[in-house]
Amino acid sequence: MSHLHWVHWLIVLLSLLLTVTAWHVTRTEIQTRTQERFQRAAAQLTSLVREGMEKYEDALRSGVALIHASGEEVSLAQWARFSSSLEIERRHPGINGIGVIYPVAQSGLDDFVARQQAERPGFNVHPQHSASLRLPITFIEPADMNAAAIGLDIAHETNRLTAALKARDTGTAQITGPIILVQDENRSPGFLFYMPYYSSENLASVEQRQRHFSGLVYAPFVFSKLIDGVLEKENRMVRFSVRDGQEALYDEADGNGLREESEFRQQVSLGMYGRRWEFEIWESPEFRVLNGSSEPLLILIGGLTIDSLLLGLFVMLTRSNRRAIAFASRMSAEANRKAEALQKSNEDLERFAYVASHDLKTPLRGIAYLAGYLREDLEPVLQAAGGAAEVENHLDRLEQQVQRMEALISGILSYSALQLEDRPVKPVDTRELVIKLVQQLGLRGDQTRVTGSFPKIETDETGLEQVLSNLLFNAVKYHHQPEIALITVSAQVQDGWLTIDVSDNGPGIAPRYHRKIFEMFQTLQAKDESGSTGIGLAIVQKTVERYGGVVRLASEEGLGATFTIVWPLRHQNQTDIQKAA
Repeated sequence: MSHLHWVHWLIVLLSLLLTVTAWHVTRTEIQTRTQERFQRAAAQLTSLVREGMEKYEDALRSGVALIHASGEEVSLAQWARFSSSLEIERRHPGINGIGVIYPVAQSGLDDFVARQQAERPGFNVHPQHSASLRLPITFIEPADMNAAAIGLDIAHETNRLTAALKARDTGTAQITGPIILVQDENRSPGFLFYMPYYSSENLASVEQRQRHFSGLVYAPFVFSKLIDGVLEKENRMVRFSVRDGQEALYDEADGNGLREESEFRQQVSLGMYGRRWEFEIWESPEFRVLNGSSEPLLILIGGLTIDSLLLGLFVMLTRSNRRAIAFASRMSAEANRKAEALQKSNEDLERFAYVASHDLKTPLRGIAYLAGYLREDLEPVLQAAGGAAEVENHLDRLEQQVQRMEALISGILSYSALQLEDRPVKPVDTRELVIKLVQQLGLRGDQTRVTGSFPKIETDETGLEQVLSNLLFNAVKYHHQPEIALITVSAQVQDGWLTIDVSDNGPGIAPRYHRKIFEMFQTLQAKDESGSTGIGLAIVQKTVERYGGVVRLASEEGLGATFTIVWPLRHQNQTDIQKAA
């Protein structure tokens, strides 16, 4: 063994493969989880925009209801009172106002203007055009901020007119293509939102709607103000832009390169009252900060470090062997006996290293040994130095991080191993299994209750024991006062399934965390404080679902928790399940 043996290289390569696999699995899991969070945030954004528009539609419908209740005609004072009752700025943020548009034939325009001027001397219809149908904005509130729109004939412009006629002919709410509001000094993209009303009901055809068309209740929008009204930018994890056809309505990129640098992007086409808005959504800087993780990189760096140390150990062993052989060749018979003893010692040391390397599922323990060696070697210095406490604290933290990483990778291997092969099936007395696990936890008799029907079944004993052990252990570990913990395990059989409930009187879990705790690496306490890897409940869920069962959680904060597992009475191994599929 004067040179590196192929076994040494095999061990190093296997260790390197394990490191890369752990890094890849962790990185893939984090990327998948982050992608899902981004998609949920994007879906929430478009949902809020749609809900906001539906709320504005309700406001327009209430205006239509007022007009019908007033006999198809309202006065300026009535409309002003109605607008005030809507409390637009508080209850409908994002809307610029709400108004009424009356259809007026060219021949009746002078009479219409005269009637309006009797109440408002300055009223006038503008601009002039040759179309036979006029659609002037007659009322709009608040009037002071929309003064430029009063009397505006929307029939003078294509986008305004097209949507108005479509609303009239379909009897449904419609929005215009992008326009610039006359009352918007910033001249930013906006649109109008129409709701038609008629002098008769149950109109089945376009001709009937055109004949009984009485007018439009409408609301003007500046798109940027609409977004400010329905979304809170500081609380959003995504940014976006919106286009209507080839025209931009809104863009949060602001030329800062965030869109181009984004890792997650999504295109969403949203049908919106006769138009189609194209959303481009990307993650915000806050999203990147909150969802970034250094765990894969730490695993990779730590694993490569251990691989290097392991290779160095083997090199040192081979060099030691070479020196021992050279020394033995130059010695006398007595020296030869000593050389043989030394050779045997070296062989024992090599055998020990070989066995130890197989026992170490991950080389992380090598770091722990080195930390211990450092503590011993530095003990005289630490006793004499003034900063000993700080150095010892660093060594403690190093050992804690090694232990945490070792537990993390072991948990990953345990989690992945669930899919490798079928486990043996054997008769299991479920009641005796529960009692055995309770005893292993060292709980007193008054701390546990085992009730219900616990049958004897043919199943994967190891898997069921692992599930129940995790649930019982968590009930004690996360209890705020373990000495008064009360755990109830109950069971019932129904429709070929065994349902087992594990309840405790602990601190409980808030509903918002019910899904989170079943995810890999998720724990509700600081990992450095609890020592938890956040993998136990993920293993529980994966084991139960492997046999077609489910895991449920019922809990409220401060009211304890009940974990329910549904386990098959008739065991099917993975091969049977695949054949059945």
